[in-house]
Amino acid sequence: MYAKKKQITNFEILDDLLITFPAWFPFSYFFISTNFPSLTKVLFILTLFLFAETHFASTWLFFFDKDNWYWIKKNFYNVVFLPLYVVFFIFLIWIFNPSIILIFHYLASGWHVTKQSTGVLKVYGVFSKFYQYTVYFISFLCLAIGLANPGIITTNLNLTQTNLILLFSFLIYSLIIYLSWNKTLPKVFLELMPFSTGMIIYIPILFFKDLATATVIGVGMHWLQYLAIMWSSYFRKYQIFKKRKLSDFLNQGFSLRLMFIFIYAFAMTSFAFIGMPKSIEGNTQYSFFYLIPLVFQLYHFYIDGFIWKFSDPHIRKNILPFIFTKK
Repeated sequence: MYAKKKQITNFEILDDLLITFPAWFPFSYFFISTNFPSLTKVLFILTLFLFAETHFASTWLFFFDKDNWYWIKKNFYNVVFLPLYVVFFIFLIWIFNPSIILIFHYLASGWHVTKQSTGVLKVYGVFSKFYQYTVYFISFLCLAIGLANPGIITTNLNLTQTNLILLFSFLIYSLIIYLSWNKTLPKVFLELMPFSTGMIIYIPILFFKDLATATVIGVGMHWLQYLAIMWSSYFRKYQIFKKRKLSDFLNQGFSLRLMFIFIYAFAMTSFAFIGMPKSIEGNTQYSFFYLIPLVFQLYHFYIDGFIWKFSDPHIRKNILPFIFTKK
């Protein structure tokens, strides 16, 4: 049963566009990259900067919140020391075989992303174990097949055919969003929206030989979900939307934190771009610059298991109350 009683963003349609069913993102990315191939590299870098790395950076908002400092001190071993030990071994493994770290990163990402997908189901009242297990099964099946043989499913569609399929899909998507906003969408479809999102995130890896492109197209929906949930709860806790003066923003540290997010995102995107793996005479060359964002991303996957764990009394008290709008 789907009971859409709770809302995360301030507008229900934004919940649909950013959290329950953000399929416009892969449609848009695929359309631009297909019709304007000369922009593909720029599009990839901009998407990495604006969505991927800002989503990773947003995790650090938890550490900037004074309400969480005692919890951090109490869990210092798990939050700081243990990850540092792991980073040391990651660097050692990277020296001898970077591919092991890349595979581990994909698997850790798969667990993290799919866990959020099932969490979104629960948030919107979808408690079906069948849906949750199906999301896990489809996600890891796609990852297993895709990592072994990226782009295993090939198509011979020309540009016109591709655009027609994209147009038809986008029209159906727009109709679903409209009916949901208009409150005339049957409940079964409301339930299928977050379920479908969770299932299709890793499907692109079956169609694209370039893993980076497949990741952006699919996991981009996860980035949108995370940004919407994290920043909506942050705005709600600090009542950002009620601030009217610049001094009010500065007093809450909002502008400084926003600056940190974009500086962090720019730095990590730059490291990823500079250290992008290169193929030289059939051998892939990896750089330590490329490892830097990977390490911070792995930390994001790890620490999120703590800061969204609502069975923890501190998390339940300091984060859970600000996730939903108060009607």
